[in-house]
Amino acid sequence: MNSLEFKAGMEKVDIESINSMLKQFSVGTHFQEKLERDSKRTGEYIESILCKLNELPETEEYQEKVDSYLSELNSKIDQSRTFIHIDMDAFYANVEEMDNKELIGQPVAVGSVDMLVTSNYTARTFGVRSGLPGLLAMKLCPHLVILPSRMDRYREVSTIIRNILYKYDKNYVSPSLDEGCIDITEYLKNNENLTGVDVANQLQNDIFEETTLTCSMGISCSPLLSKICSEINKPNGYFYLERQHSQEFIKTIQIKKLPGIGKVRQELLKTLGLDLVSDIIDHRYELYFILPESHRDLLFKHALAIPIFPNKSSFRIHKKKTMISKEKNCKELYDEKDLDDLMKSLFDKAIEMLKSENKYATNLIVKVQDFSFKVTNYSYQLISSSTTTNTTTIITTTTTNSNNSSFSNDDDISTEEKECIIKEEEIDSYYLDSPLSSPSLSSSSSLSSSSSPSSSSISLSVQSPNKLKKTFVYPNNFDEHSEKIWNLFINTTENIAFEKIRCIGLKLLNLINIPLDLENFKK
Repeated sequence: MNSLEFKAGMEKVDIESINSMLKQFSVGTHFQEKLERDSKRTGEYIESILCKLNELPETEEYQEKVDSYLSELNSKIDQSRTFIHIDMDAFYANVEEMDNKELIGQPVAVGSVDMLVTSNYTARTFGVRSGLPGLLAMKLCPHLVILPSRMDRYREVSTIIRNILYKYDKNYVSPSLDEGCIDITEYLKNNENLTGVDVANQLQNDIFEETTLTCSMGISCSPLLSKICSEINKPNGYFYLERQHSQEFIKTIQIKKLPGIGKVRQELLKTLGLDLVSDIIDHRYELYFILPESHRDLLFKHALAIPIFPNKSSFRIHKKKTMISKEKNCKELYDEKDLDDLMKSLFDKAIEMLKSENKYATNLIVKVQDFSFKVTNYSYQLISSSTTTNTTTIITTTTTNSNNSSFSNDDDISTEEKECIIKEEEIDSYYLDSPLSSPSLSSSSSLSSSSSPSSSSISLSVQSPNKLKKTFVYPNNFDEHSEKIWNLFINTTENIAFEKIRCIGLKLLNLINIPLDLENFKK
């Protein structure tokens, strides 16, 4: 069973007692069965790694190779920059307090009786935190106020905060709604009278004045260290780490606090006797031998406090929306009509976002989770494309009936219907396995792109940066595109028993702009 871990605000909580209650609460549930399956897989993985350790080279040549590798990494350390990591305090719960002042001072959590996604600091004094079942939380704190999440509102407030970050660093990174990281190196050069601490204070004041929300910050020479430091003086505080103390500081941090170290590898390192980051260097010969290169590099860079700077693909200002994802828990539904209504609600929200972005989705994934927590993804192609070496940008039309000027998808373009099973590579991450053949779906639905004899298609070719041309076959209009998405969404669940659906969702992937030339052509 997953254990409840300490979170800021829980200093006086008896965590062992709560974990005992949590274990009893989960006995006999599907979730407990899932955890047992995960634990078995983790154990098998660790056993295979331990067997591999029997082949560990013990030669001086091998040890010199590892030491040389670490020396090379250490020689490239760059501590010349200054980063601030911003972590909003109990963000969702505090937004609810911001909008309803009567909640201030009360224990508040956001989520449902099934699971909480966050709690305020008052609730945490009772042991109520994110990841806790709401029913158990009510036992710990009978007067707890549990509110449903309002993601649109949280995004709205997050946008205000991100606009503030933009003033300090146009290339800020914001991996989630409640946190962000800014590089203030240039800002400090342009404001020589300010220090990193001054900027942090200034930033906290700016955010509070705009939103009345508090945040905690970490200031250091790397994004990782700044993130770790932001956890030290929560809530509404900051911690500044001087450059010369970076390596000594990181040695004292628990490995599980490092990003990119999944639960499976955490368990592996724990089995090997590793707890603190300092243990990584002490066990460098074993880790170099058993870990994949990418994980090995990340782990050793963290251990040496080598800053890993964000690349341009991480910059918020450069990010383009490439996916729209909506999903909902179905546990409180009573019949197929409720499921249809829920699916229509998810569909409407996704389509509204797609339309507001003036984009088409080229792929669709329908996600279905059953009560054993198995997730099945049904993947469909919405818009076909091909890549050629022709660099000319063209618009062409193919009309099957010259007496009709309407446009639709080409008869020869069919929708690929594939089913992808999502398996767990690690307990806390997923990957798509190879596609399998999809179940048969109604031929009367819009699962293929076949059209009537009086239809036609619009093909637009655009030149990509690598000089290759990608050709998309666009739908006539947005309504046609959305209808196709709905038909695929609803028909996917037709052959699945209602009582087996725990969670349903849809993802619109690989969003593409509707080219201006195409819009003008259609007009």
